[in-house]
Amino acid sequence: MKNKKFVGASDSAFSYMGRIDFSEQDSPLFIYAGSMVSAKFTGTSLGIMLIPRLIYMQSQVGVILDGVQYCFNIEHADVPEHIYIPVAQGLESGEHTLTVFKRTAGSHCYFNFCGVMLDEDAQLLPDRKKYDMALEVYGDSVSAGEVVEAVNYTGHSDPEHHSQYDNSWFSYPLSLARKLNARVHNIAQGGIALFDGTGYFNGPQYIGMESVYDKLSYAPPFEPSAWDFSRYTPDIVIIAIGQNDANPDPDCLSAPDYRKRWKEGYKKILLDLKAKYGEKTRFILITTVLMHDPVWDEALDEICAELSDKNVLRFRFTRNGAATPGHPRIPEQEEMACELAEFIRKIM
Repeated sequence: MKNKKFVGASDSAFSYMGRIDFSEQDSPLFIYAGSMVSAKFTGTSLGIMLIPRLIYMQSQVGVILDGVQYCFNIEHADVPEHIYIPVAQGLESGEHTLTVFKRTAGSHCYFNFCGVMLDEDAQLLPDRKKYDMALEVYGDSVSAGEVVEAVNYTGHSDPEHHSQYDNSWFSYPLSLARKLNARVHNIAQGGIALFDGTGYFNGPQYIGMESVYDKLSYAPPFEPSAWDFSRYTPDIVIIAIGQNDANPDPDCLSAPDYRKRWKEGYKKILLDLKAKYGEKTRFILITTVLMHDPVWDEALDEICAELSDKNVLRFRFTRNGAATPGHPRIPEQEEMACELAEFIRKIM
């Protein structure tokens, strides 16, 4: 492009956050909801270069430019290829801030971030942001921010949707991170339950968190790949599983053998993460304000009591399991983030 220059994704000025696949340094693969890249730049225009790897026919990429949020559609292509998104022109001269983030969970879309297009005489600069702590969240569609922008349906069932209302930026994990000035890895996938063969993710061959929590790539048709836990050690881990687990058997926890098996499966993941992260990391066990059977909260109470570990904490929201039959919208996500932030400040 005339009078423009390209700055590739491997440039040291870029700052990345989230479980991102860097096996291709020039085009890191964004997988999980809320994964992001940030930088500052000078000049009067900006464009971004991506390679969409779509599962749905259409998805979106989020951009925060000078504190203003934008959403850009990315369309299906049979063969992955570079696309250019002209984000802004005619900006005032001077320094600007940029964040590119993944709005949706992995079952909707993966994409490679390839870099940015700037004015020929512009510069890409590091943002140099300092954080006070590191968070990690394991959850489902609520944690991923699905249907969060359907604010006209607050407190009601979901409208028909095909990811157009999804926005991880307004999910409680990302809102919480902003309140605490924290880094965050959001390991959230809509429909996921604890066990393979349960929940709603990837039906009819349902995949559970037991097969995802330690993965980088995880959503079919992509091949699963292992996550290197040495790359990120959180101060706080939030586990928000237990809202999709009643499928296909709503009464499964009433059977003592299954209840024991479910709790042991949950503990297995938790204790594996504890072993990986060490004694300084604290774990918070939750469900959300989405309406669900309280039997799952009772099971989490039991898990916390049985472990009797000062670093494993139980938290319930004021309207836990009783606020909405549909996905929490922006106000309800903010409600959860505020309550969690208050709780975390007290325990840190």
